[in-house]
Amino acid sequence: MASDHLNEIERKLVDNLRNGTYSTIAGVDSGSAWASGNVTVFGQFPEPEDVKYPCVIMEMAANGQEEQFMGQRVTSGSSEAIGELYGVAFELHIAVDRTSALTVSWVNASVDTTNSSTTATIDDTNMLSVGATVSGSGIPAGATVASITNATTFELSAAATATASDVSTTFSSASKQRRLLNYLMLSTANVLMDCDFSDTQVDIVQRHYTGFKNVGYDPELEVWFARTSMIIVFLNTR
Repeated sequence: MASDHLNEIERKLVDNLRNGTYSTIAGVDSGSAWASGNVTVFGQFPEPEDVKYPCVIMEMAANGQEEQFMGQRVTSGSSEAIGELYGVAFELHIAVDRTSALTVSWVNASVDTTNSSTTATIDDTNMLSVGATVSGSGIPAGATVASITNATTFELSAAATATASDVSTTFSSASKQRRLLNYLMLSTANVLMDCDFSDTQVDIVQRHYTGFKNVGYDPELEVWFARTSMIIVFLNTR
């Protein structure tokens, strides 16, 4: 019986997208772009009434997209077989509506604080938003960004308890609309490229990722969207 490689690949990609898992230097699938359930992942285009945002829609677009016959004596494990390199193509769509939100955390190591002062500086306040939670050495628990003064200065909701430079500070806030779309585009790429197939029967050889295109906004539906495609090449033996 032939191996069910196409369905194995599709299931693995969908599972990783649902969990938001990607690889880091610490090991395979050790990072997470979002928690399971925060992003709805569809394996095919849903009916309009079934769409839940934010979402990723993944569909197989073609198979045999790339094919190269390897010969009669291809080594597959400890046995020889007939085989070829075979490519399967997927189309992916990301969509975010105006009520979609996802809490995103990031670290900046350029924050300077002054004891008993709510004023703090950072290399660039562009990533900050009022209400974002702030945590780090010398910053009171529960502190938030109270206001943004200029390109390098912001106010904390509570005064710092130490004077320090280049404090490694964690910010956390809800990303929405186009900012959320940007986060999902990069994170989806991370998940796709880092998807681990070691626990499957599929021997992945190459991944060709085209990057997101058709990034835009539908004013009637109030939906931000983007599209990408990728080809996964694997060893097909029989």
